[in-house]
Amino acid sequence: MIKDETFDLGKGDRQLAYVTMHKRLVDRFSQGIDLVVLKASVGGQYAAKTAILHSAELRGVFLSAVPKGVLVKQLQKNTISRTFGSRKVDDYLKDDAFFDENFGGKEFRKGSREAAFLLLAARD
Repeated sequence: MIKDETFDLGKGDRQLAYVTMHKRLVDRFSQGIDLVVLKASVGGQYAAKTAILHSAELRGVFLSAVPKGVLVKQLQKNTISRTFGSRKVDDYLKDDAFFDENFGGKEFRKGSREAAFLLLAARD
């Protein structure tokens, strides 16, 4: 992982905040990328709460900003728990030794560990 950065959604009108976010993403992606790894939607087992719907909307904004020809992998947390190693994702996220071993001792904000873990799970 080269950079750990957060893009906060602007306050106020959601539609305008999405436009601003799209512009920021297009600008960042124009600097050159080969792969986008994105946490996929939770799925149909949970009630459609407002936060889940807003998350899905923002995921759509993100996906619409990815340049043509760039590979996108969307990974569901529950699928990763079944296919990556012997533990559930949340157990890996709490394991400091696992992150030291797999990321050369790089320090991550606790909220960024899941994104870093998605990168590991996305490797072929």
